[in-house]
Amino acid sequence: MSKKYLVVSDNHGGLKNLKNVITVMGKNFDGVVHCGDIEFSVEELEDMMGCPVHAARGNCDFMFDRDRGREDLFELDDHHVALVTHGDRYGVSWNFDMIVEHAMEMGADVVFYGHTHRPAYYEMEYDEGIITLMNPGSIELPRQFEPYGPTFAVLHVSDQGDLTPEYYLINRRIGGRKITTFDIEDYQ
Repeated sequence: MSKKYLVVSDNHGGLKNLKNVITVMGKNFDGVVHCGDIEFSVEELEDMMGCPVHAARGNCDFMFDRDRGREDLFELDDHHVALVTHGDRYGVSWNFDMIVEHAMEMGADVVFYGHTHRPAYYEMEYDEGIITLMNPGSIELPRQFEPYGPTFAVLHVSDQGDLTPEYYLINRRIGGRKITTFDIEDYQ
């Protein structure tokens, strides 16, 4: 059965946009992936969403549940093993060498990361196969120029293991749609 994951990061304690996403998109997700700097209880997010949350402690998560740790390794479906990490310890602001090496060591072929506050999606081919890197951007404090505004993503995983990302912009324009999609390929 296909799966759908809400992917968010870097809300830094803010709940307004996350609640807006729930209002507009609903709670029909198989799981939530939070890439760190949540700055509130993961259990609170699980209660809000009504589904499992895979989360990583970010560099600003001083109140984060220490039992959850700096990263989480989990089965995304029958075809993929995913790693969620904030990314700050792997130099994601400069390149992906360390995070890809770590993912290979952990046996992960999908990596969710945050920290940069900028949305990104890459499929990198290696001798060992393809590693997919996904950053939803920041749902509260964006740092990208285009499209400007808070972002989040939804990852669809087909029964065959195909990954299809959808990226969304939370509009702040008065009278505009609350949430619109954008093509991550046009952004990069």
